[in-house]
Amino acid sequence: MIAMNKLLFAHLALGPLMLLFASLFFFFPPRKVNYLYGYRTFRSMKSQAAWDFANRFSAKYLLRVSLITCLMQALALTFFPVKKALFFSSVFLVVSLISVFPVTERMLQKKGFT
Repeated sequence: MIAMNKLLFAHLALGPLMLLFASLFFFFPPRKVNYLYGYRTFRSMKSQAAWDFANRFSAKYLLRVSLITCLMQALALTFFPVKKALFFSSVFLVVSLISVFPVTERMLQKKGFT
């Protein structure tokens, strides 16, 4: 039971922690292209304009995804048993984090950053 409570606490901390990091990227975006901090892909690092757009877009997207993740965690725990809720919201968390890349890359391409 204690292990399950620790797992539940750790899992519930992921949504807010993701929201914290998304907020940091949103309010303190990297100013210049670098290899350490920010949305770093081949396309986003081709120019300063692409870098600025990609970091601004991905930070906004990540903020939305983080808020939805927190909501999904709360709803899952409300309507499902704990183990199912943890599984459901974990899958949602992983899929939503991974989705940042194709969505941002598609927007970069759509805006003409090739």
